[in-house]
Amino acid sequence: MNRRGRGEDSIYQEGDRWRGVVSLGYGLDGRRVRKKITGATKAEVLRKLRDLRNELDSGLPVPDDRLTVGAFLDRWVTRNLPGQISDVTLDSYANTVRLHLEPAFGRTVLRKLTVADVDGLLSAKREAGYSPNSQRIIRAVLRRALHQAQREGLVARNVAALSTAPRIRAKEGRALTIVEARRLLDAVRGTRNEALLTTMLAFGLRRGEALGLRWSSLDWDAATLKVTDGVKRVQNREPGRGGQTGW
Repeated sequence: MNRRGRGEDSIYQEGDRWRGVVSLGYGLDGRRVRKKITGATKAEVLRKLRDLRNELDSGLPVPDDRLTVGAFLDRWVTRNLPGQISDVTLDSYANTVRLHLEPAFGRTVLRKLTVADVDGLLSAKREAGYSPNSQRIIRAVLRRALHQAQREGLVARNVAALSTAPRIRAKEGRALTIVEARRLLDAVRGTRNEALLTTMLAFGLRRGEALGLRWSSLDWDAATLKVTDGVKRVQNREPGRGGQTGW
């Protein structure tokens, strides 16, 4: 066992490994709180000790080498998200965590998750046939979760935000011509969808916006239509895969 040098924390060699111990003061029970670090060389341990000291000096909490990505995501979904987003969005986030993030990173220590890990997951999803938009959703959910971890000082940086975003090709929009619109209205004249389609064409509404209209949305005196609500599609499947969908 070697004695520590001047200005160093406790560093010693044990077998073929070097170990370092940082004193973090005393806990509420009066016992000394210490953080242990290991490495293959003395230089590696010194570097880890220096990085740890820099994190502590910057106000970050003591690193938790036992907190896994899976444990953090479970807490994020059940404690941090409720009340911050809609129930539909919460269900979507929870499914993404359960189907994609936890199987890939569940046992990985949160502090040790890397940009390469995230890039590797997105690459695997692409090779498995997931659409670019499904890859985008997976990355976006992880990025939001790690933003919370970064706010709490659990990670030094958001590796999902630094990962390569999937390339999504924008689809060219297409609108009906006047002739096509008239043919459509002629085809639905007298049916239960005539008023709905006429309103959609007149005001340029999306299907969900039109289905969310109420009589209170119409101001007869001002001759205006106020669009405030909408109907969203509910998906009972994982992104990019087959399954049932409906309104």
